[in-house]
Parts: sequence; C-alpha cells; structure tokens
Amino acid sequence: MQHKLENDFIAVTFDESSLGIVSLLNKETGDDCVKHEQVRPLLALWTSKRGETGRPAGPLEGIRLLSCQSAATADGSKMLELTFEAGPGGIRSSELGGAVSNELDGGGGNVLNVPGRNAAIGAVVRIRLAPASGECYWSLEIRNEDADYDVTEVLFPYLGGMQLGSNRSENQLVYPHHAGEKIGDPVLHYASDKYMNFWRAQSFHSDDCYYREINYCGLASMTWMYLHDRKQGLYFSSHDERFPLTGLRVETGGPEEPWLGLSFRKFPQVGTGEKWHSGEYCLALTNCDWHWGAKRYRQWIDGHIAMPEHPSFLQDEYVLHQCYNFKRQENIDKRFADIPAMYDQGKSAFDMRHMLLASWNRKGFDRDYPEFQPDMELGTPWELYEGCSYVKEQNGFVTFYINARIFDVDSDFFPTLGRRWAIKDQEGGMMHEEYGPNRFVALCPSHDEWQNYLLDMSRWMVRSYGATGIYLDQLGSADPYPCYDSGHSHVRPDEFNTGYLRVLRKLLPEMRKMNPDSFLMIENCGDIYGSHVWGNLTWNGEKYDEFFNLYKYTFPEYVQINMVNPRRGLSGSERYEQLRRDTARAMLLGAVFWIGMDKFKDADDITLRFMEQAVKLRGKLQPFVRQGVYVDDDGIAFIRASGAVKVSHWILQDGGHLYVIDNLSKATGYFEVEAASVGAVGESADDGGLQLWTAELGGDEGEVSWQWLDGRLRMALPESELSCIVVNAR
Repeated sequence: MQHKLENDFIAVTFDESSLGIVSLLNKETGDDCVKHEQVRPLLALWTSKRGETGRPAGPLEGIRLLSCQSAATADGSKMLELTFEAGPGGIRSSELGGAVSNELDGGGGNVLNVPGRNAAIGAVVRIRLAPASGECYWSLEIRNEDADYDVTEVLFPYLGGMQLGSNRSENQLVYPHHAGEKIGDPVLHYASDKYMNFWRAQSFHSDDCYYREINYCGLASMTWMYLHDRKQGLYFSSHDERFPLTGLRVETGGPEEPWLGLSFRKFPQVGTGEKWHSGEYCLALTNCDWHWGAKRYRQWIDGHIAMPEHPSFLQDEYVLHQCYNFKRQENIDKRFADIPAMYDQGKSAFDMRHMLLASWNRKGFDRDYPEFQPDMELGTPWELYEGCSYVKEQNGFVTFYINARIFDVDSDFFPTLGRRWAIKDQEGGMMHEEYGPNRFVALCPSHDEWQNYLLDMSRWMVRSYGATGIYLDQLGSADPYPCYDSGHSHVRPDEFNTGYLRVLRKLLPEMRKMNPDSFLMIENCGDIYGSHVWGNLTWNGEKYDEFFNLYKYTFPEYVQINMVNPRRGLSGSERYEQLRRDTARAMLLGAVFWIGMDKFKDADDITLRFMEQAVKLRGKLQPFVRQGVYVDDDGIAFIRASGAVKVSHWILQDGGHLYVIDNLSKATGYFEVEAASVGAVGESADDGGLQLWTAELGGDEGEVSWQWLDGRLRMALPESELSCIVVNAR
C-alpha cells in the first residue's frame, strides 16, 4: 500500500513494503525524482548496549510500520504521520504526542531489531507539505524504553533511487565541502578513483553502494545540498537550530546502477526513558539552479545567527602577508629578529601590512602542538615582542597562528594532558591523524579543560605580544567527530560544533577588552563560526570540483582569504598558469590575497610583475567590495567570447554595480546584463542614465565600449587578463 501527500507543486509517496519514498514528483516540471529501484528505508538507527564498547557494524535490521495517518492543519498544510515500533512493548505515537489511526496488522512487515532480540524503541516520522510551495518538512521523534540499549546514530530522511530528468550526466550536485563543490554527474565521479582517493573527504565502497559522508561543522561548512539539471532542482537541508554534529551523506550505485541517494546522520544518545527529536529537515522541488538553495538556506539560518561586526580598519584590507617560514622540521629560515625586515619586504613588494606569523612555536610548524611557546632557536620572547612592536610602529598589525584542534603524541605532555583532552570513540580509542612525519590526536572542543587552555593561550598572545588577530587553524577545516568520553564536561557526544562556538563567543570579547581592534580568523569555513570571525582561509583542492562561489553567494558578508602563491610541485609555464588561475578566482570572489614572500623568492620577472599588477587591481576593487554584495552571476544574461571568460557581479550600496572579469584567455567579445539588474530606465544611452568605466591589471582606468540592445546592456570585454567594469547611475 502507498500513501501520497501532495499539493499543487509537489507529491510525495511513501510505500509500506519498502518503507521508503518511492516518488518525489515535481509538478511544475512533471519530473519524478525517484526513477530507480534502490529506494532506502526512510530511517536507519544504530544502537549500542549499555556498558559495552564498540559501534555496531550496521544499523538495526528491519522496520515495522505500525500506523499511518494523514491530516490537514489550520494553515492549509498537509501532513503524513508514520509510526514505527520494535516488537512487543514498542512505543505508540500517542505516547510521543501524536494520534494513531488506520493501524496495520501487527503481525506483518519487518521488525526494528536490536541484534539478537526485539527492543522497545519507537519512532514517529512526520512529513508536512507547505500549502503553496514545493517545500516539504520532515521530522523524526524517537523514544527509547529499552533497558539495555541506547540509540546512538540516526540516518534520516534516508532517500534513494534518485535522478533528475532523463539525462543522468546533466545532474549537478552542489555540496558544502569547505567553501563548496559543484560536481557534474556525481553518479560517475563519486565512484571514480579521483574521489575514492580524496583524503578525508573521499568516497567509500560498501556492499551495495558508493558513499561519501562528511561532518558539519568544519569539513562541511553548511547543512544543505542541492541537486539540479537544466530544468529542475532538489534542495535538501537540515534546519536544526541546535547546530549539532551532522553528517551529510551521498550514495550512488555508480555508472552500472546510476541512482543517487541523500541523507543526514545525527548522533543522539537516547537512553532508557528518554525522548529525542531530530529537528526539522526541508526538501524542496524547484525549477531553479543552486542559487535558489543558497537563498533558502540563508533565509532559514538568518533567524538563528547574526552577521559579524568587524573593526572598521579591516574593511580596507585586501592582501595578507603569511609567514610560515620560521621553522619547519628542524629547518630554520627566519628568526624573530628578522621580523622587521620581513615586514618591510612585504610592504615594499605588495603593500602588505597584515603579517600572519606561523611556525613560531616550540619546534616549529606542525610540531609539539599545543605547546604554543616561542621556539628557543628562533630567539627570545622579548625578540618576538620587539618584532611585533616594529610592525605596529609601521602602521601594520600581526596575527598569530594557533592550532585549535590537535595534540602531538610525541609531546612530553601527551600522556597526562593529550590523552585526557582527546576525542574518544565508542571503544575509547582516539582519533589519530598524521601531518607530514608527525602524529597527532584530535582534541575535544566541547571539553572545558581544552577550551580553557585554548582561550588562555590566545589571550596571552594578545596581552604579551600585542597580537591584533588570532588565527585558529583547523577550526573550520578538518573532521568533526562525536566524543564518547564520559569524563569530559559535555553532556552529549554531538557537541563538537557548540564547543567551538563557546570558544569563539568567549574569546573575541575577551580579546577586545585588551584591544578593541582585535579579530579572529579560522581555516576554511563554517556558517555558525562565520558570525564571530573576520576571515576564512579558504582552500579545498582545485581538481576536486571546488566551487567557492557557493559559500560566498550564501554568505557574501563572510570574508574569504584565498592562496595566490606559486604552487609547490609545479614549474615553468604550468606553475605560472596555475598562479594566474588562482589569482583570477580570488579576484572574482573579492577575496583577500594570501601571499608568502618566501613563495616568490625564486619567481621570475614575469611572475612578479603579474602579481604586482594583480595586487594593484585588487586594491582598486576594494572600495567597491567593501560596500557591495556578491551575487555571483545573477543578472548576467550571457557571455559571448572567443575564449573562456568568467564574470562576477556585485550590487553596490550606492546603486551602482561592479563586474569583475576573468579573461585569462584574452578573448574578444562581450557580455550582456538585463536592464533591470542595473536599475536602468529605457533602452538608450541617453535615457539609461549610466556611467561606465573599467580598471585593468595594474589598476589603470579606462573607458568601456557599451550599448543598449534589446533591453540589455552590452559591455565589450576589456583586453586585460583581469579587469573590472563599474556601472554607476548618474
């Protein structure tokens, strides 16, 4: 038997035999998103026996549907309530706050089992359709009356068998790994060697599928995904204002079985007599691309986080001098006494006044963390202080690197502190990681002892060395994990994100008591962390479909910092071309340039000249970036060019518009924007009331060739590899 929930925009069909969603019909496009047989049960649960260690090899086997009820609410929404139980003594939905009707034969169907016996675990799923949209809201409630087992993990909503349209290869998945990815044909690529070897964000192969799952908040920067082709889209998001540790899971059968599945994993700890609610999930079927999803997610999260307020001087910053070249693996390049000369060199070459100091700590970069004391071979604490004082005297400022996440297992303090502060899995094991030849364990950010140490070390750098900024490495970048150490101060295993939030919320005000201009930076991205930091050092891996536009479009207020250095492992023209591409992307996003002078010490004159000119153009953009809102390519009708060209669009507070142009191919041609997108009236130069000018590499300004044509503003591409066009109303 099947149960359908529908309105004028969407129809959702639940099937009793498979216990899954067998149809997701987009009524605007006529496309059913479920086209394949690999339907998943709507939920999967993991349990652990109290007093025993270890994670079960798989979820509970089987689910029995006890009842199904349809209802309409006063606002016109339609609801489907599904009640599941686990054998004798299972929990009825009436005990969970819902009504039961149309009960099925209790002897039929499958059973939700703790391995080896029935368990008294009940679940109620509620699916609600909004009255006049393609949005569908999902929630799960679990109650545990089992005397021996806790519910520890949940996959929900668990959807499978999906494909948009008739051509699988046109499907694109937008996925929030770091600042974002856009993966064409994920069915093919998630089963490829490329993604099967993607370090900590890799795909895996199980008995019946390939899957990729990364946790929020850190490795995943947001809790939404978007699947779309040329005609329709599917938005899927966890709208949980508690912001718990959450896994974003994608499954596929690969090219031989070309279906796609999506789900979210959460890590509750539901003990005997306890009830747990999943929070709300949103699924929407649209006729739009990923921009719709970004706006919808932003609409939701705006009710739960605030946008950051930064010291005013940071609005003028567009380039950063990164200094990771003090000490690495016993090799010393610079010492504290060299800081004044290092600052002068960066200021002279690229007008950099913001120095980020890393590798200054005991034994240098990626060693002996978290012993953040000045390395004796680099100089004395007083020499470090004097170097920082010189920078301030020259109207510069200093940010200090502190790793916020890991403990070196070779540290003298690992047996006493590292083990105690470390994240523990269900077997009591620690999460081991390697960086270069060095071994570390991940620390628990929701344990107060580690929080307090991190807070104190950060405050100390501000007080003792005059740091203006603190850069918390790995905070928004590496794997978040649940922690099952009962000796820690957290209550639940899923508090990883809220632990870091407590650190940020406490640290920044404490820093600003000492220096009102203080700020924080983190590695990579996290939407809830962005409310408290000025900059996000954004990186991912270019060959892995990185798409930083995703995070920037969703949160244009958040400052991205992009690496624009000659890359290691490349040489000659290949190295130069990669630098041009990296710089072009940073320019399009209005990102702060992350430059290391040591990376340019062997650069040829062409490379140095290019970066000098790029920095000048980036400086020319900054007055517009600081007052503008990045809208990706919104309003750009099309680009006609003889080569590859990219254009980004910024809407300015004064009513103007900024277009940043990547024309590395030096193509000829033009692009057109809709008249309405620039606020123009009429279709001629006279009554359009516009002024246009351009700036090119090096910052030189010039005129733009433009015209009105068929209700659009056509602008000729500047000849420069990188440029901008500013459109102002008279």
